[in-house]
Amino acid sequence: MNDQSNNNGINLVELAERLGHYFIENITAIAIVVVVIISALVYQQIIEANQEMDIAENETIVSAGRKRRTIVVETFDTMNQDPAEPPDSLDAKLKAGFCKSHLGNPAELETACGKLSKHSCTATSCCVWAKMNSTESCVSGNQNGPIFKHDANANAPKTLDYYYFENKCHGNNCPK
Repeated sequence: MNDQSNNNGINLVELAERLGHYFIENITAIAIVVVVIISALVYQQIIEANQEMDIAENETIVSAGRKRRTIVVETFDTMNQDPAEPPDSLDAKLKAGFCKSHLGNPAELETACGKLSKHSCTATSCCVWAKMNSTESCVSGNQNGPIFKHDANANAPKTLDYYYFENKCHGNNCPK
């Protein structure tokens, strides 16, 4: 009875072996078909992107019986930037990635924040302008204040008077 049930059912091992042999024998043809399909999909995406792109015709020039167009493609690099702020300004760079470049390295962030001016310091989301032990400086921090509130030299906690985070003063002793 077992022999009859094996003959009537599907032998998956044999089927897998047959498919494996077929794949190996026809690998070149299969690879060509895959490359052609992927190329067709990429070409279609490029054509669609070109058709959907906003094109501004600045001028049409006729030379040697052919029309030429000048096409301007806007990259939107400066879309969220303040128009009064030059693209290479320190504030633009700070907003674009200062904090990301020091992610996971708090000691390096503390040193980098210490080099910033008050204006640049308060333009970041990872530095605060703080008054601790009667001294104002830029230190690493967030909406909760400075990260390091301990004086390494005196081995004692620092007294925090106030701090500015993203141009807002926090603390009991904020200047009026």
